[in-house]
Amino acid sequence: MKEYICLDVGGTEIKTACVDESGNLTQPLRHFPARAGENAENLLAHFAGIIRETNPAPEKSAGIRLAFPGPFDYERGICLMQGLAKYDALYGLDLRRELGNRLGVEPEGIRFANDASAFALGEMGFGAARGSERALFVCIGTGCGSGFGLNGVLAPRGTPGVPDSGYIYDAPFLDARIDDYLSRRGLMGLTRERLGEALDGKALAQRVLEGDSQARHCFREFGVRLRDALIPFLDGFRPEVVCLGGQIMKSGAFFLGPLEAECGIRGIRTAVTEDTSFRTMQGLTRI
Repeated sequence: MKEYICLDVGGTEIKTACVDESGNLTQPLRHFPARAGENAENLLAHFAGIIRETNPAPEKSAGIRLAFPGPFDYERGICLMQGLAKYDALYGLDLRRELGNRLGVEPEGIRFANDASAFALGEMGFGAARGSERALFVCIGTGCGSGFGLNGVLAPRGTPGVPDSGYIYDAPFLDARIDDYLSRRGLMGLTRERLGEALDGKALAQRVLEGDSQARHCFREFGVRLRDALIPFLDGFRPEVVCLGGQIMKSGAFFLGPLEAECGIRGIRTAVTEDTSFRTMQGLTRI
């Protein structure tokens, strides 16, 4: 059975595993520091080292697959991140060729995908959206990643109700963009405003568990924003299911109520992914 070396590349850490074509992990998921602020040579050596630690013989694998945040030219394997305090040193580099040379692997065997798109492909191939005709995917982390699915594949450009390239992060919302509100910094901005202290999802959830009613109201407001931001896409695209991912979804019980109610009115299922990175790696086997 084919086995792929899969990397979920984030700004803080890189998660890796070998995944077979049926979506099964053939070894435990591993975590490595991202070292995203280092120079190009160090980063390339770091990536090559991680790949070899994941599989000492990468040339014998079915391929190497990497999920990267954008901006990125996924087809050509060229990093376009700049001014984001992560991977700036890789700007303009042909990562397919650079990694292929270091690993002794043909560049054609190395492929890249947007992390949210890989998550969407994983959900359609192995998760809650399997068999669905239309599905919407939203991943909340340092930003708001998204994808739209049609019959098991990513919706093509020009599909009614789907924004250009399938990303909702830059859609206007309130006085800014969706990404400014539905993200880690969005939640921290909300808690700073309401509680006088910037808290991430884990810290805010702890406050709720300790009985802090103001913390609970903050989560509720975050949930209202999530609902309001997604309503145009629920109505424009009309998905059968909305799949939600990201670390903050571990606290979903505190804020998903408004969205679930809105989806219920429209007959749309909602599903929360327990392990977003695993689903993303499964999706990488489908690119």
